[in-house]
Amino acid sequence: MVGRGLAWGDEKMTNICFYISDYGYGHASRDIAIIRKILNENKDVKMFVKTGGPFHFVRQSLPQKNVEVIQTRNDIGVVFKENSVIVDIERTKEMLDAWIASWDVYIQSERVFCETHRIDLILSDIVPQPFIVADELNIPGIAISNFTWYYIFYNLFGEVAATERIKEAYECADIALVLPFNEEMNIFRKKKAINLVSREITMNRYDMRKKCGVSDDELLVHVGVGKSLNPSFMRNMKPIEAPDVKFLVSSNADLPFKNVIRIPNNDTETQNYIGMCDLVVSKTGYGTVSEAVRAEIPMFLLKREGFTEDELIGGKIEEMGIGKFISEESFLDGVWVNEFHHLDIYTRGFNNLNGRFKKDGAVEIFEAIKEMDKHDILEK
Repeated sequence: MVGRGLAWGDEKMTNICFYISDYGYGHASRDIAIIRKILNENKDVKMFVKTGGPFHFVRQSLPQKNVEVIQTRNDIGVVFKENSVIVDIERTKEMLDAWIASWDVYIQSERVFCETHRIDLILSDIVPQPFIVADELNIPGIAISNFTWYYIFYNLFGEVAATERIKEAYECADIALVLPFNEEMNIFRKKKAINLVSREITMNRYDMRKKCGVSDDELLVHVGVGKSLNPSFMRNMKPIEAPDVKFLVSSNADLPFKNVIRIPNNDTETQNYIGMCDLVVSKTGYGTVSEAVRAEIPMFLLKREGFTEDELIGGKIEEMGIGKFISEESFLDGVWVNEFHHLDIYTRGFNNLNGRFKKDGAVEIFEAIKEMDKHDILEK
């Protein structure tokens, strides 16, 4: 069957629908970088962005011209036990089964949307159902991620009806553009390795520290657990009394420390705040980790039990010598404070990173889309 192909560069508006996972902000932060790149390079693109949890963050981060951000419930992640980094298996399975049961209605609705808006290309990070829509409408479907939900849920529940349906959806994609910290991604018929994607730092370290009242001789540590854990989890941390140390946290974090700097709730460019730090102590999330790598900031990462992406990310960070895993107990007790004077061990590791962690993956993704257009029409 032959599809419509893309209209890239033929003086006709190209309509792209980008589905962003509802789970956390890591998918959204890298996808914002990708969307910014596409819109900057091609003025004849109309971008429809569909997401749930990060909706306000995405809408606030993107230009209004040629972009429409639509609040849509796309997918789920895992559920953690209360004030814990351990996956709640029972509640996660209940959510998974309910999500799969909603697919038929979702697919029908998105098919109508894509037909009505004459969508030429579907991008997804890493919502599975849109690839079924792309296959049914015979338009290109491109996956962008370092992992799939099949990988996460298969490792929790094995080969069950829910994971099988997720697998079948991903198999409808034409290609996967595979980001660093990745699983094998063999579920896709075709894949291409892509360099690290993160938002560009737009204010340098010196200016940011001056703006936030952090002097050159003070140590600034970002402490965070992202959106997958309840912010109250940090309330259990042992207070740290350390001279000449300040702590950077999100606006809603409940941290029992002194000398705390909060990222303003209305400032979405959090990569600039990460870039002024000396150390990141955080749950293992792609968004924070990728921006710390780009800014060359050492990391101590909290591993979540049962969430296998953490092994992919944290294991690679340890392998590259730019950070390490810490346990939940260590995170809460603050024993990582004892390594403040040895951060140069990890800082030196950034000198040895290969090109995949230094070059801009957003450029590669834009080129991959153009390459798809170069072949004009996809054979499905």
